[in-house]
Amino acid sequence: MTITVRKADYADLGRYTELATQFIAASPISSVVPVAADSVANFLIGAVENPMIGVWLAEKDGVMVGICGAIKYPLYFSPQHTIVQELWWWLTPEARGSGAGKALYNTLEAWAQENDAAALFMIALDDDRVEKTSKFYARAGFKPMERAFVKGADTWR
Repeated sequence: MTITVRKADYADLGRYTELATQFIAASPISSVVPVAADSVANFLIGAVENPMIGVWLAEKDGVMVGICGAIKYPLYFSPQHTIVQELWWWLTPEARGSGAGKALYNTLEAWAQENDAAALFMIALDDDRVEKTSKFYARAGFKPMERAFVKGADTWR
């Protein structure tokens, strides 16, 4: 079994869109805003060559089994500092525990370092894997900073 990580290219976007759509569908945000695969695909088309967005995939024996993406941006209150923020990090269920997730994480962290980021923000979905993800982040040296809360438009007054 060989795990490789590389930047996504246009030829990967069909399968990449499938995995990204699975990620969004499994995310709590899908109960607030429905996922639209064509919109995911359009975003990825623009992201592949956008230097502000990193889009990578993990392959196990030549089969795409995981994806991750991040965005870099100047921090609004200190624009001379670049921040890298993970946007998604997803593995197929059968790839979990294979090393593909760690390889994708290492790629995200390396991209943050290559871009002289002042910080790397990683997100843990508030789902059944949040404790496991939180422990991984703690072992990697991350500290909790905030919790995000959402209120759907259907609940506004």
